[in-house]
Amino acid sequence: MSAVQRTIEEVTDTQVAPAEQDNVTKNSSLGVALMRITLGVIILATWWGNITADPNFYSSEGLIGFFDWAFTPAEDGGNGASLGFIEAIIDNTVLQAPGFFGLVQSIVEPLIGLGLVFGVATRLNAALAFAFFVGLFLTYFGGEEWIWTYVLLMAGAVTTFVSWGGRTLGVDRAIAAVRGDSPGKLIW
Repeated sequence: MSAVQRTIEEVTDTQVAPAEQDNVTKNSSLGVALMRITLGVIILATWWGNITADPNFYSSEGLIGFFDWAFTPAEDGGNGASLGFIEAIIDNTVLQAPGFFGLVQSIVEPLIGLGLVFGVATRLNAALAFAFFVGLFLTYFGGEEWIWTYVLLMAGAVTTFVSWGGRTLGVDRAIAAVRGDSPGKLIW
């Protein structure tokens, strides 16, 4: 065996000491927990901003006005979003029952935020947050809004989901200790 092969084997056989591995896991878990909490605060702050800026934002008129603005060209005072198929989907779903979707959004959005802040049903809430951010990304695509913010938020939601982000500084840790993993491992 050559010296290079021995060196490669030594490097690949190197293992992290258990105490050091526990430290790495603890620090990475803390980082994911802080990201999870930040995502929750962002969602709650956005929801609260919508409610306080326009108490009718989640009403039929509010949602219709928002989507009209989102798809109106920028030179006409709108956002100028350009994905026509998204506009068609919104027209054929949300805008068919804007009062219903507004009510659902006004309830689900803060619940997602609170779930992430407190680490309750974190995997479910991270998946819902991801879907929410994808919807915003697609709605704003091609317009004046800087959509790459939503890419970062989507990445944070995915990371929280795959890293079991509620098991550190979250209620999910206590739930998992008592009940074990959730059905399909998709809730906590």
